[in-house]
Amino acid sequence: MTNQVLDHNGKELEIEAFHPGEFLLEEIEERGLLKKEVAAALEILSHHLSGIFAGKRHISAKTALKLEKLLNISAGYCLGMQMEYDLQTARHALVLQ
Repeated sequence: MTNQVLDHNGKELEIEAFHPGEFLLEEIEERGLLKKEVAAALEILSHHLSGIFAGKRHISAKTALKLEKLLNISAGYCLGMQMEYDLQTARHALVLQ
C-alpha cells in the first residue's frame, strides 16, 4: 500500500518534501525554547543547529535520537523526513542532468 493524497477528481497530488530543520525550528519556537539551549542539549554548536534550520545540514541518527529524548519527537519521524527530503533533492538533480 502506498501513501497517496488525491484531489477531488481522484488524481494523485505530488507533495513537496521539506527539510526537517524547518519543522524543528517551528517546534522549538512553538515551545518557547532558546536555540542556544537546544544546541547545548543536543551537544552541537549553535551554528550547526542554525545550519539544520536553514536546510544546510542533515539530521543524523545520533541527533534524531537526542531530539527524541529532548522534544519527545520520534527519531524515526525526524529521519523519515530527512530521507524524503534527500530523495526529493536527488530526484530533482537527476531530472536536471
